[in-house]
Amino acid sequence: MKLSQLQCFVALAELGSFTEAAYAVGLTQSAVSHALAALENEVGVTLLERNRKGVAALTDAGQKIIPHVRELLAQAEAIEQEAKSARGLAKGKLRLGGILSFSPGLLAGVLARFQKKYPDIEVVLFEGTIQEINDWITCSIIDVGFVLHPAKDVESTYITTDELCVLVPSRHRLHAQTEVSPQELCEEGFIMAKDGCSSQLMELAGLELKQFKPLTRYHANDSATLLAMVREGLGITLLPRMMLPKKLEGVVALPLNPPQMLQIGLAVRSQEIASPAAVLFVQTVLAWMQEVGEIS
Repeated sequence: MKLSQLQCFVALAELGSFTEAAYAVGLTQSAVSHALAALENEVGVTLLERNRKGVAALTDAGQKIIPHVRELLAQAEAIEQEAKSARGLAKGKLRLGGILSFSPGLLAGVLARFQKKYPDIEVVLFEGTIQEINDWITCSIIDVGFVLHPAKDVESTYITTDELCVLVPSRHRLHAQTEVSPQELCEEGFIMAKDGCSSQLMELAGLELKQFKPLTRYHANDSATLLAMVREGLGITLLPRMMLPKKLEGVVALPLNPPQMLQIGLAVRSQEIASPAAVLFVQTVLAWMQEVGEIS
């Protein structure tokens, strides 16, 4: 069993295409196909099969095996990075999880700083919801990612604090208020993100009360869609201030009373086995935050 075979297997599972997988691992399609066949022959089961459209999909056996493969590859990458670090080199790959629509200024700023300081570390960015990033870390799909701190089942480092806001249409009955209490939102319909953090945000806003269960009318994938739906009067939503554009049109952001703050962190699966690149990225973000002082 070779690492190159495992890399081809994971690339095929993630991309679903022999063409794209070959490009990702730097091999020909024929080489990727032979690598998969050799791996399947060695383990004695079919790991991937093509559907009628030619898309490669995991078999039941492949779904059970791939978490172990991802973990093995992550550790192999960490071993290589540790060996290079011992020789005074900072080289390798960093798989980073960024929250969709989350503070472009923060992400761009820290990436620019990191790439300037460590030009030989390749950063591969994965964008998803907070819940997806948590899942990707635990499954070794990414090495480090932005999360709500503290995060469940992973180890997170606090980096900054953000404010939770209520977003209402500009013509809404609450639009002129300077702050909003949880009680004033009891009769409202909500539009929330499609991830496991929606209920957590509602709890932080004081809305998950035993005597009151908020009505969620719609779910959306990203903050831009949420804001567009709020603008059209389809409901209201809750978002961290960092996920808001600098200029809001047709929507008003109101602070909660009492104010509700969110802690933002960077998480790895385990501090003990985190790759050197992941450790360097966390250190870079902490240093950048100290210099900047606040997020733009």
